[in-house]
Amino acid sequence: MDRRIYSLLSFFILSIPVVCGQSAVRCSFDSDTEGFKAAAGNISIAQGGLNGNALRLTPGTRAVKVLKLQPGSVYELNIALRTESGADNMSAQISGLGKNNISISFAKADWTQFSEKFNVGNDSEGAKLEIIFDSNAGNTHSWADEIEIKRLGDYAEVVLDGIPPREPREIKTDLGIAMQPDDKIQWMLDGKLGMFIHWGLYAGPGQGEWYMENNGISPDEYRKLAYPESGDEYFDAKDFDPRKWMELAKKIGMRYCCLTTQHHDGYALFESKYMNAFTSKNTLNRDLVKEYVDACREAGLKVGFYKTLINWRYPGYFDVTGKDCNLDNRFGYVTEEWHKENARLMKEELYCQVKELMTKYGKIDHLFWDGGWLAQKGTDADAAPFWESGLYMDPDNEWQVNPYFQDFDSVTGKPLGIMGMVRKYQPDIVTNPRSGWVGDFTCEEGSGDVKGPIRSGVVEKCVSIGSGWGYNKQMEDSTKLMPLNRVKRLFADCLVRNMCFLLNVGPDRHGVIPGAVEQRMLQFGDWVNATKEAIYGTRGGPWQPVDGQYGFCYRDNMIYIYFLGEYSDNDFTLLPLDKGMKVRKAYNLVTGEKIPHKQKGKNVKLSNINPIKDDLTVIALELNTSIR
Repeated sequence: MDRRIYSLLSFFILSIPVVCGQSAVRCSFDSDTEGFKAAAGNISIAQGGLNGNALRLTPGTRAVKVLKLQPGSVYELNIALRTESGADNMSAQISGLGKNNISISFAKADWTQFSEKFNVGNDSEGAKLEIIFDSNAGNTHSWADEIEIKRLGDYAEVVLDGIPPREPREIKTDLGIAMQPDDKIQWMLDGKLGMFIHWGLYAGPGQGEWYMENNGISPDEYRKLAYPESGDEYFDAKDFDPRKWMELAKKIGMRYCCLTTQHHDGYALFESKYMNAFTSKNTLNRDLVKEYVDACREAGLKVGFYKTLINWRYPGYFDVTGKDCNLDNRFGYVTEEWHKENARLMKEELYCQVKELMTKYGKIDHLFWDGGWLAQKGTDADAAPFWESGLYMDPDNEWQVNPYFQDFDSVTGKPLGIMGMVRKYQPDIVTNPRSGWVGDFTCEEGSGDVKGPIRSGVVEKCVSIGSGWGYNKQMEDSTKLMPLNRVKRLFADCLVRNMCFLLNVGPDRHGVIPGAVEQRMLQFGDWVNATKEAIYGTRGGPWQPVDGQYGFCYRDNMIYIYFLGEYSDNDFTLLPLDKGMKVRKAYNLVTGEKIPHKQKGKNVKLSNINPIKDDLTVIALELNTSIR
């Protein structure tokens, strides 16, 4: 009887203190690269780590360290990562462990610490830690520091004897607000696929959405991009027709869209009554967000907004107390007492504009917060007391918002915090955690691999089809875009892990999505439409995926097997079904070709599946009863 092994997420802690907690790897990079080798690109040791030196990577680098791990063990990876700007993507992953691989995908401009548990089965040969800086940005870097891999205890593999139970989503309450219940976020898990759109003044220079900060351009100089005096860099939006964007989204199979209503540069694509606001209504006499929302609704797509909390137009962002300016800023700001009031005004503008976004455009379905940190350091949670991210504002907060821009709870009369306002006016909206509140769904950002088990809760993978997020000239060159097979593979890796996929485009200064990007998206859409039966309304599982080999998703009485390009056998033995479950038929979802199968009890063997090397093959199984 051929039964494959399923990895339990639970684990058993050893009772022997000398073994538990023992570090297999510890790297602080005080003097050397600690055994890391550059499989591609370049690595070095440089100042700027958490406590001294750190491992520094140039764009296109893959740093690899071979690991010696004990079979039958649970380990924990702790690692700190940082990019030079939020436009860069990097990832860390444990590979070589098959179904027990893990991945961390990351795109933030300050040190962020991660902690991930992983299991090691009976074979640990080939295990390695990889740190990948996936960027074509040129003169930029990323860093890794304070790496530790420690053994926590024993890991037991068990043989499944049927369909495993589904892990329920945990509904948490944080800062006075509960996460949305399952019925209010189900549309994301059903729809799976969305279009992310980064568009703003930065499209003019064509060097990405972090252009202002990367180059230390003063607010006065930067604002010229909104006026004809900037010449060929003028953000004129003259060809902006969001109906064309939505037409493309529909052709691809997108079910929702998310537009950057305002990025960190402080330029808003909507009308705002705040006295210091800098908006498209000021410069173009157009509310571009309204045009976008109208087009979304006309196309039948869910409406999503991206909104940053921070604003580089305010020097106080780098010095919220007026006593401790982050001198590692490219604008030349130093500590000034008046920065505290300037930071308060930045916060006040945020409150004004969040209310405007939540009240002027009808029902909003999806809210992607960004930039919750302060002074380019710390975490979103660290900055939450400044922003007052939860249900209510604190009467003792040092940065009080003028009552004119506050909103109040109708029952208690208390002034509402950011998420309090959001939930008051958009009770059904789902948000990510980057405001400092826990979030209804979480994010895995960047083009790094998606590895490991089926995700708990709702997770959205956001990735750009081009280099960076906002428009850059490389987006005009198809050879600089993410290859089609890579886009498909990332999406499939999300599907079998019960994740959503938010795929980014960066229109140019006129409002046109580059032709090369549009063509690659349409190619992806051809595959999506050919396999849509195995996408919409499915859930990842019922069994765990094996990285690079295969994974599963299901709906009702259908199981879809995704062979991920590295599976080479012509036969496949399914994991055990429940008693009484029968496979009625098996077929290739794209070609319709019947797949021979034999069933004995709970066990099913497929033959002649002909998996396509380095591409995806999807096999559909129809059962006599629902999976769950």
